[in-house]
Amino acid sequence: MQTQASYTFSFLREHDIPALYDTFVAAFDDYVIPIKISREEFAIKIRREGVEPSFCAGAFHGGQLVGFILTGLGEWQGIPTAYNAGTGVLPEHRGHQLTKRLYAFLLPKLRESGIEQCLLEVINGNAAAFKVYRSIGFGVVRTLKCYRSPVGELVLSSKEPEHTVEIRQVAKPNWKAYADFCDVRPSWQNTKEAFCKSPDQKLVLEALVEEVPVGYVAFFPRTGAIAQLAVHGENRNRGIAKTLLKEAIKRAQVPALLLLNVDQTNTTVATFIERIHLKHFLTQHEMLLSLQ
Repeated sequence: MQTQASYTFSFLREHDIPALYDTFVAAFDDYVIPIKISREEFAIKIRREGVEPSFCAGAFHGGQLVGFILTGLGEWQGIPTAYNAGTGVLPEHRGHQLTKRLYAFLLPKLRESGIEQCLLEVINGNAAAFKVYRSIGFGVVRTLKCYRSPVGELVLSSKEPEHTVEIRQVAKPNWKAYADFCDVRPSWQNTKEAFCKSPDQKLVLEALVEEVPVGYVAFFPRTGAIAQLAVHGENRNRGIAKTLLKEAIKRAQVPALLLLNVDQTNTTVATFIERIHLKHFLTQHEMLLSLQ
């Protein structure tokens, strides 16, 4: 535990989660895009993003949690990685460099634990956060875009695919085969590891042509969020992705689809998204800090 200028820094424990939720909600209430999240949804986020309370750094003032870094642990491109699943500071405690001080407190433990890099996303336009992360040593890796549209506004033509396509729900997804369908890696919360960890209801649908899988969609029916959507390169532009989405919509429990953190270097997906009228609502920068 460390104390600096009336702030105490320590790592959190499991019993701190209720207070962490309250601080999270208050810290993000006036965010660039205000975040409204229930306790149940917060618990899902913690599981899905691999957050480990003992690696979450907290800033306390008068015994109250006033700032935090949620830390998820796992591998990123085969390298032991700490993912920032959220940094927040209560409005009345901003201006004290708490984010920078929280990282100064956190990084030694990450290094001692064999973590080799830190990963995060920052919203484009959040200049203050971007400046802080750059000063800590983070660099931009890629630009990610987020999309959302009511299903009634999507253009998913009724034209039948060139080949007979069978859609089936799979209990044991073949993630190794699916990797060959993808041109770029998904963001942290959309990886197969995060998808499988999530306690939220989830479904994987495969598209098959002559009994051979040629595409898939992994999504969360409760929220309409698409974690992964891909079609094998030789089978693109044949209506298969649209067929998968139409089937996902049938099983969704909400009237909109959500697609978060799409890599903008993936022009194939970006063009497809534009063509079906999914609306862009947010841009983020993925940033990385090497601890080597």
